[in-house]
Amino acid sequence: MILSGSVTMEQSGLLTQAVQAEETRQLRLHAGYDFGPATGFVTLGGVQAETSSGSRQGPLIGLGMRVSLNHALQVTGEFLHHEAGPRDGSASPRGETLSVTAAFRF
Repeated sequence: MILSGSVTMEQSGLLTQAVQAEETRQLRLHAGYDFGPATGFVTLGGVQAETSSGSRQGPLIGLGMRVSLNHALQVTGEFLHHEAGPRDGSASPRGETLSVTAAFRF
């Protein structure tokens, strides 16, 4: 069993562009299971989007998989669903992002 978390602030990333904001702050909690060379995980958290008209908050949920291709190379893919709607209940920018990253160990 794997448990982890992360806090991120970005001004020009995929999620910032997806929720139509100038800056986003994210809190992510990850829970997963190690299957040997692969690790599957679930992501739960929240996103706060800062725009010139104020801030919006919403949930962030996703699924991911990390695979070790050999002792030095790992590939991670994560699918996230995010919503960052205004407090008045009107339509919210929401959507999905898919990210694929590679990590090298030395």
